[in-house]
Amino acid sequence: MAESIGPLVRRGAAIDGVGLATVLRLGYALGSRTVVEGIRTDSVEAAGFADGVCPTDDGIVERTMAAMRGALASTADDAGAASARPTVLLSGGRDSRLILLALLRLGVRPHELLTLDQQGPESDAAVAERLGRALGQPVQRVAPIAFDGERERGRHARQSFQSLEHEWFLAIAERVRRGRGPVTDGIGAGVLSTGSLLHPEAVALWRSGNIEGLFDWTAAHGAHVSERFLSAAAAEGLPIASRAAVLDEFAGVMGALRDTPNPLGMYSLLHWTRRGIGASAYGLLPRERVWTPLYDRALCRAVAAIPLEQAMASDWREMVLSRLDRTGVPFSVREGGAVPRWLRAPVRTLRSRLAWRAFVGGLPAPLRTLASVADESRGMTRTFERGAVGLLASLDDATGFLSGGVLRGNS
Repeated sequence: MAESIGPLVRRGAAIDGVGLATVLRLGYALGSRTVVEGIRTDSVEAAGFADGVCPTDDGIVERTMAAMRGALASTADDAGAASARPTVLLSGGRDSRLILLALLRLGVRPHELLTLDQQGPESDAAVAERLGRALGQPVQRVAPIAFDGERERGRHARQSFQSLEHEWFLAIAERVRRGRGPVTDGIGAGVLSTGSLLHPEAVALWRSGNIEGLFDWTAAHGAHVSERFLSAAAAEGLPIASRAAVLDEFAGVMGALRDTPNPLGMYSLLHWTRRGIGASAYGLLPRERVWTPLYDRALCRAVAAIPLEQAMASDWREMVLSRLDRTGVPFSVREGGAVPRWLRAPVRTLRSRLAWRAFVGGLPAPLRTLASVADESRGMTRTFERGAVGLLASLDDATGFLSGGVLRGNS
C-alpha cells in the first residue's frame, strides 16, 4: 500500500516528466513512479505474488470471510469486542454488497449505509436502497456537491497527484470525515476478474504480443486527456514526456507481469488498486479509518492464482455472493443520460460553472490556456481534462514549478 507523497514534496522540486505524462495519458500513475522527480512509491513484485495453487470456491469464501474478520479485529478493544461499527459505502455493484453481506453474516450491524445520490430507477443509489430495504438496513443518500477550486486543489494533494478521477467521491468523503469510526472501501481483488484490461480486445492484443496496441487501447479506455490537450501543454512548456517514453514505462510494467497466472488482472491490482488513489478510499479519507478487506493480501494472493481465462469466465465475487445473498436484488446497470446533468441539478450546475470560472481566473497563464482547451472538449474527456488542470494547479502549489517563474522538470 503506497503512502501519500504529499509530505515529501518540496518547493522547487523538479517534475518527473514520464510520471506526469503517464497520469495524463492513462489517468493514473504506473509502477513506482510519481509526478515528482526523485520520489518513488513502494513496489510490489509480481513474481511469486500469486499462490501456487488455484483456489477452490470454498477456499475463496474462507479467505473472504477471514479478511472481513481481520478488518473487524483491527478495531477490537482489549476485551475483543469491536470498538466501532463501520460505515459502509454502498453502491449498486458487487464489491460493496459483498462487504455488507459478509459483515451481516458475522453478526455486525453497520453504523450506517451511505450511497451517492443519483437519478434513475436502475442507478447505483436506487439499487443500494432496494438492497437496504431487503436487508432491513436504511440507506442514506449523499447529495453531490458543486465544484470548488480549493477543494479541487486539496483532493489532488491527498491523492498524491496520481489520478484524474474520483472527483465524484468528494461528497461522500466530506460526509464521512464529519463522523468517526471505520469506513469500508470495496476496492481490491475484484479487479482480478473485472479490471479494465480484461476485455476481449485487450486480451487479443496481449496474446498477439502487440504491446504498443495494448498501450493505445488502455489509454483510449482510461481517464485520459486528449492529444490536443497534450500538445497544448507541450506548447506551454510543461515538462511532459513523449508518448514513446510512457509506452516504454507501460511495456516494462507489462513485461514484469508476463509469467503471472492473470497478467491483465494483475495490472489493475498492482498498478491501479495498489496506488494511494485506491488503497484508502481513493486517497480522500484518512488511511487509518479505511477498511479494505478485499485488498487483504491473503485473499489477493488466492484470487491472483486463478488463470486469466477462468477469471474472465467466472467472477469470483459472484460465487461468494451466491453463498451470502438471498435478497434477489439485481445489480445496477449503467443508465443513459436522457436528462442533461444541468437540467437535473440546475442550481448546483450554475454554482459549479461560476466556481470553475473563478478558479481558472486565478491560475498561472499556462494553466488558463489548458483550461480553455478543456472547456472546448466534450463528455468525459472534458471532465478528465478539467481534472488535469486541477492536478497541475495543485502540483504547482506544492512545488512552484509554474508560479515560481521557471518551468522545472525532467522530460
